[in-house]
Amino acid sequence: MASNVSAPDCFDRAEACVDAVLEKVGKRIVLGLPLGIGKANHFANALYARAEVDPEISLTIFTALTLERPSGHSELERRFVQPLLDRLYSDYQDLAYNQARRRGLLPKNVEVCEFFMQPGSFLNSPNAQQSYVSSNYTHVPRDLLDRGVNVVAQMVTPAPDDSGDLSLSSNPDLTLPLLALAEERRYGHITMVGEINPQLPFVGGDARVPASKFDFLLAGDVFDQEIFPAPNAPVRLTEYALAFHIAALVKDGGTLQVGIGALGDAVCHVLALRQRKNTDFIDILEALQAESPSTICHLPLETGRFQRGLYGASEMVPEGFFHLRDAGVLVRNVYPDTALQKLLNEGRVSETVDEALLLALRDVGRIKSPLSEGDTRFLQEVGIVDPSYSWRGHRFLDEGGEMEECDLHSSSGRKRLLGTCEGNAIKGGTWLHGGFYLGSTRLYERLRTMPTGDMAGINMTAIDYINDMLKSSELKIAQRQHARFVNSAMMVTLNGAVISDGLEDGKVVSGVGGQYNFVAQAHGLPGGRSIIAVPSTRHSGGRVCSNIVWEYPHCTIPRHLRDIVVTEYGVADLRGKTDRDVIVAMLCITDSRFQHELLGKARDAGKVEADCCIPKPFTNNTPEKLHAVFGQGHRLSLLPYYPLGTDLTEEEARLAVALKAVKEEGRKLWELWPILRKGLKACKSEASEFQSIHACLKRMGFNRTDTFEHRLEAYVVAGALVRFYDERRPLGETAVSVDTVSA
Repeated sequence: MASNVSAPDCFDRAEACVDAVLEKVGKRIVLGLPLGIGKANHFANALYARAEVDPEISLTIFTALTLERPSGHSELERRFVQPLLDRLYSDYQDLAYNQARRRGLLPKNVEVCEFFMQPGSFLNSPNAQQSYVSSNYTHVPRDLLDRGVNVVAQMVTPAPDDSGDLSLSSNPDLTLPLLALAEERRYGHITMVGEINPQLPFVGGDARVPASKFDFLLAGDVFDQEIFPAPNAPVRLTEYALAFHIAALVKDGGTLQVGIGALGDAVCHVLALRQRKNTDFIDILEALQAESPSTICHLPLETGRFQRGLYGASEMVPEGFFHLRDAGVLVRNVYPDTALQKLLNEGRVSETVDEALLLALRDVGRIKSPLSEGDTRFLQEVGIVDPSYSWRGHRFLDEGGEMEECDLHSSSGRKRLLGTCEGNAIKGGTWLHGGFYLGSTRLYERLRTMPTGDMAGINMTAIDYINDMLKSSELKIAQRQHARFVNSAMMVTLNGAVISDGLEDGKVVSGVGGQYNFVAQAHGLPGGRSIIAVPSTRHSGGRVCSNIVWEYPHCTIPRHLRDIVVTEYGVADLRGKTDRDVIVAMLCITDSRFQHELLGKARDAGKVEADCCIPKPFTNNTPEKLHAVFGQGHRLSLLPYYPLGTDLTEEEARLAVALKAVKEEGRKLWELWPILRKGLKACKSEASEFQSIHACLKRMGFNRTDTFEHRLEAYVVAGALVRFYDERRPLGETAVSVDTVSA
């Protein structure tokens, strides 16, 4: 019988595909592009170019996290970035709409709306600020349909077999729920464009779809390009201090979500330390919390090695999760059946198929005896009943044509049912549910070469499955035991309101994304906790500012959803506490340089008693205290700048640390004088200890410096590099050396 499903039309030129889309859809196009690396860049650029020259085309692009090659905003940054462009991004095609938007040159017939922007990159772009859509991640499919989306263009990758299937790979997050919601609403057809890139890792599970899901496919050498890399940032000691406090809140047998960035890298590294070097983990944790009584957090410290392991449920799949997999931490499987999952949680059964498993499922009413057709289907899907049996009216028909009663009452009957499955592991276990991934070239290579067994346990899926409790809530409660949702913030008020996405003047830094989803989910899950991590201070224009503030005119998470807040100085458990106790707890994890001013404001407002004081153990919250803790013994050797490795060369990795320090010092000469003086000495010296600094300066092109201004810049960079070496921390695994790259 002929199939009613038609094969997609294929093109080897994006312009020809644009012609076909315009003919099918018309000149009013609302284009949905996935966030991050999943965009069909070639198609999007060809469509944008057509709209630029044809004002009759109305083009709205709805997306998030538009990636672009680094550019550098200062002379120092440009010197650092240019060789990276040549080595890591030469194959990447920037999105034309993003360049036009940045310059304020979008034509009137084109609108670009993002619900999450690359953090801090569009603060000075009126167009981007005006077209920002504030929306929870899980509400985006609804918003897309309300806007009239009629085209989705996504990068996909072919299956490694002969099925002809494709994988949404990095981005099933919004595509799957969008299509499901459109079908539920009887919305009408959304034209699907797939841009095939074989270099995109193939991920199965829910991300695997038939080619017939698409109307048009782009394929050919021009689309076969390297995936956009996001090199890992250096991890500061502040992030490590945060990570130790957070790691001690993570319960064995639990669930973990963390985000991208240095904090996520630090959390994953420290959790691996807890597993691999438990004595060292406890030593550092106890040193950090030595003077901290339990008055601000009554949660017991979790310091033991992981026996049951963790399960990952994270919208963003961070690279650190795979390091946790290697360390034997991220190994807890969950299953898509509530009864089975509850039995495993309670320890009544193991993940090994045996008679006890059959009987337990019968005893809780999940299956009956004799087995029904549905029972049989379920048991065969999870690998409990021998696949050679076919169900025939309460009887099994085996391959030899023999009929057997589907009966669980006798041991011999149960063994016949188990057959070749007995002793095997249950099928369908998932150790990681994710919505999208983005990371270094190492992450992409890891996904491409992952062993089949490990890859089978990853399910990239719809974002509403991960972020929302409304659907399949009973199953998710069973799966997400002791959930810990770790998210970062820019600031937190003394009352526990969280600021993560915008500034007081209304400018958007990034977006809400899924943060609100996870905070709300933590309050809805039995045993779940939301952990907001925020460094207690930041550097701004050469000044140190507190990230714990009295008030702020904007918030991302309102104070009635306050839960756990962590700074480098400790953990404040705010859930269910009075305003007074919340304020005191927050003051206890505030940098001591700002405690008294904030306490005064709380007193003036009558939110604490007039004689309220900071408890003495928390009056020494200073960077010097942290450095003293980490500087003892061999502790620093356990905390590399790049715990997950980096795509940067050795010289670039050192420079990234140094340039970040320079940026924090300030811009005025007198602010930079302390490091400039050290740099002058290093630049003038021929001592062997300074040769690696000279190699870094050569990488920045300072060996060809002939102006006074550039020499000053070289001295500043050299001084920051001296500080880098003074800290005595390991770098971590880097890419090839600069000389090898040049060769």
